[in-house]
Amino acid sequence: MRRMWWLGAGYVAGLGTAAWLRSKAREAAERYAPANVRNAVADRSREAAQRAQQSAADSARNLGREARRIADDIRQAVAEGRDAMRDTESELSRDDEPPTTTDRP
Repeated sequence: MRRMWWLGAGYVAGLGTAAWLRSKAREAAERYAPANVRNAVADRSREAAQRAQQSAADSARNLGREARRIADDIRQAVAEGRDAMRDTESELSRDDEPPTTTDRP
């Protein structure tokens, strides 16, 4: 009787394992069918192209922002340089004038 029980248990376990393996094999065969592989590759390449396009757009926006910031810095530096030049010119022109005396007898 024990042998029959173990024989039956082994038979049932074998059937269960065979059914499980058959379903896994069918899933793998379906997953790797040419049409499904083509669709998966197309989907992934489309997603990659969209990510690349978004990245390029973000880079262009960042580049424009950075160019404006640099242009603003240059304008500010030119304005500061002109102010410093005017200050220096006014100091030099004051030094060139002859001293005036207000004391006359």
